[in-house]
Formats: sequence, C-alpha cells, structure tokens
Amino acid sequence: MLEKINLITIILTAILPLLFVSYNAYSIKSSRTYGPGDYEALLVTLAYPILDLVLVIPSILILACLLKDHLQSIPWFLASLSLLINAIADEGYLVDFVNDNVKNLSYWDLFYIADFIIITGALIWYHKFHISHKQKGMSVIE
Repeated sequence: MLEKINLITIILTAILPLLFVSYNAYSIKSSRTYGPGDYEALLVTLAYPILDLVLVIPSILILACLLKDHLQSIPWFLASLSLLINAIADEGYLVDFVNDNVKNLSYWDLFYIADFIIITGALIWYHKFHISHKQKGMSVIE
C-alpha cells in the first residue's frame, strides 16, 4: 500500500499538521495569559488539536491509497471528512472557549452533529456493500 502514496502526499501530510499546531500554540498562548500553575491547562488545551491530527493524518493517507477503489473509497472518504469536521469543531470550540466567547460555543455543536451524520452515512455505506453481502454469502468483487 505504501507504493501508492506519492511523495507530495507525505510532505503535505507532514507540513500541514506542523503549521496547524504552530498556529494553535500561537493563538492560544497570545489570547490568554497563563500563570505558573496553569501549565497543565495549557497542555490540555494544546492536546486537543494534536490528538485530532493523530486521527486525521492516517485517514488522509488511507484515503489517498483508496481513491481508485470506488467501493472502498466512499466510506473512507466519509470517515475522513467526519474526522476533519470534528477537528474543525474542536479547534473552533477551543478558540472560542479560550477567548471567553461563551455565546458562540453552541454553534460548534452543529459541526459535531454534522460529524455524527457523516460517520453514520459511512457506516451505512459500509454495511450495505460489505457486511450485508458477506452475510448473504455473496461476494462484492465478482
């Protein structure tokens, strides 16, 4: 599978997360002053986007490998899109929370709802074309 991943995908997958984490670190550090006892809060605040990237990067690489396989690429595309929307929601929620924009926090719930709807679509697609055919004793690839 690694033969299908080109060098540009690997470079972009390595550079974009570093820029994303650097932007988050800068915006969080400059928007709120942290005292000597608040380093744990800063660490937890920075952990959200980093942990989101831990999920998004492999899904992008898997998606890049499965683009030619239409039956496999649809659920992976939807799952990758779901993780991306979740990462955007986490980022927006985090920035609004750190900047004390409490009135805007409910808007990010719409992103989480969209995330759940998209992942449900991915699971339905996977069940329809993979699991249900195996239960019937049929093969998807004939």
